[in-house]
Amino acid sequence: MKEETNYTKLGKIFKKNGGFITRKDVDDAKIPSWFLSDFVKRKGLNKIAPGYYADDDYPTDDYFVLQKRYPKYIFSGMSALYLLGLTDKIPTDLEVASPQSYHPSRNKMDSLLVRRISDPSIYELGIKETKTMFGNVVRTYDEERTICDLIKYRDRYDAETFIKAIKLYIRKKNDQVKLFEYAKKIGIEKRVYEVVEVVVNAD
Repeated sequence: MKEETNYTKLGKIFKKNGGFITRKDVDDAKIPSWFLSDFVKRKGLNKIAPGYYADDDYPTDDYFVLQKRYPKYIFSGMSALYLLGLTDKIPTDLEVASPQSYHPSRNKMDSLLVRRISDPSIYELGIKETKTMFGNVVRTYDEERTICDLIKYRDRYDAETFIKAIKLYIRKKNDQVKLFEYAKKIGIEKRVYEVVEVVVNAD
């Protein structure tokens, strides 16, 4: 009966997730890991990432899968703008920040842009959790950190994306105290002040 009960639990988790199951789900439910291996075989699930299995019909969440594979990658740049609702443009690449020493894969991945950060305090600045369009939780930089990076790397963005993101931030959140705290730590306080002042006065 215990085995049947555990399989029933796995089935409920799988159904609740909408077609996938993870090792963390199983650990959280305190189900022995071998039940998951057998469940995966019985259901004919695909291994999408370590500890992440889905059926053929489950739409692949590239953001969730990437972070499952490489947990120290933090979504940044256009990917962060998209996840935070600060742009309506769907990024063509996944953009992440990484610790300088983190090299989980020697093979270069297509459509992945990695910015390596040598200072651990800057790498960790502004990390938050948010949901993808599929409802999965991933880690990204928060709005203030993303706006700072947007201004710091201004030449990587077209004018429309740049201005619209800042205007949306000011309209939606506008925590300028936090924004300037981040800007000071990154060393771009004057630039951030000038850009925000121009955008605010333009309205």
